Amino acid sequence: MSRRRFAVRLVLLSGAAIVLMTPLSGSESSRPEQWLFGSRFIVVRSATELVAALSTDTGKRTIFVRPGTYQLGHAIRVPDHTRLIGDGMMMYDDSGLPMGFVSEGTTVIAATPGVTGDFVTLGDGASLRGLVIQDVVRPALTGGSPVVVSSTGPGESVSAQVVECEIINPNPVTGPGLTGPVGRGLMAITRSPSTFGGPVPHEQSLVSVHLTHSIIRSPGGGDGIFAINFASGSQIELHLRWNVIGKLGANGGVGRQEGIVGATTSIRSHGNLYRADNTAATSIGWQINGGSDAPMLAPLIAGQTLNNKLSIHSVDDRLEGFGRAIVATAGMRMSALASAIDSNEMELFLEGTRVTSTVTDLQLFGTRNLLGTNNDNELRVTMHHVIGSGPRTNTYGDAASNLGTGNRLIITGNLNAFSHTNEAILPMPGAQFFTAGR
Repeated sequence: MSRRRFAVRLVLLSGAAIVLMTPLSGSESSRPEQWLFGSRFIVVRSATELVAALSTDTGKRTIFVRPGTYQLGHAIRVPDHTRLIGDGMMMYDDSGLPMGFVSEGTTVIAATPGVTGDFVTLGDGASLRGLVIQDVVRPALTGGSPVVVSSTGPGESVSAQVVECEIINPNPVTGPGLTGPVGRGLMAITRSPSTFGGPVPHEQSLVSVHLTHSIIRSPGGGDGIFAINFASGSQIELHLRWNVIGKLGANGGVGRQEGIVGATTSIRSHGNLYRADNTAATSIGWQINGGSDAPMLAPLIAGQTLNNKLSIHSVDDRLEGFGRAIVATAGMRMSALASAIDSNEMELFLEGTRVTSTVTDLQLFGTRNLLGTNNDNELRVTMHHVIGSGPRTNTYGDAASNLGTGNRLIITGNLNAFSHTNEAILPMPGAQFFTAGR
């Protein structure tokens, strides 16, 4: 076990303030990190001071939150270009993954039952470091997610960062609350009016999130990370490195009343551990779709879900303890009343991924549409040096039913090469799904 603490040094150079973060101890070296030029520095010691520091948006600021538990009865927003820093010292295991904070000197920002909606929302250029963000069990209607990065308007960009933090989400996944999806530890979302985003969809918006050396705990069985587009032409980018997460839920685009066309979600995942907070046979590690409708709309009719895309590039990740490790579908229909769910795409690239499931390693389908027809949805899969769990109930198909046309599962290479470059994937996909057989 190693520990790493950073010394915070304020340096004045030509009238500009610089923060240098330098490791004091630990087996893992880290280069000095230069933070904001020309920023203000605020130190807070109480919940009242914290709320006051966050209540004004006055440009680049760094807010240092002294050790202790800061209980808040309402949601907060970290303004644009504001860094919120706690005093937590993260512990690491021998593989370099975070284990949690040393008990003494921890900074905890905790929700109380009075919080409505999402607890902590990050603005553009905002970041969290060295903090525990802890939600409380709340009713589904007034619930939300502990940490959210959300679109703010059509064509707007929001980029945020979470480093060496612990996020605690005790709520299960439920239907939409007052501000949107409920029960996700870290959520990245582009909004439409039906997700309480304002009078118009946030089309052509961009949400980007970097999560590094952090832990997301979901004791209530909720998602660790959730990425979802509700606005046409919008993009979500997730960059995940050396975290301990839980379940990943992601969708290129979800059609609600307004429908969605041409949205994209891109995930780059490196060295993460996705471990099951809920070890039931029905638990899912990655539940990922290129495009789908929203089942909670019934009996309303969802708009079209067309030409959306989800891309996941995984390198040296681990998925452990889930009933079903990876459930991937290019076009997913959950309501017979939904409009067309056509021409959605998903790209799944697995390099050095290790999968340990209890029931199923892989469920890969071009489409699943038990309640209606989907057309021309395509799931493309590339796998190298993946290690599976051995004999499991893996399933593969162009479509989970015979409804619709042009849906395809395509796996790079041929069956022989697949069997030599991957281990313990049983049963393997049929030869007809490989590019050599298409």
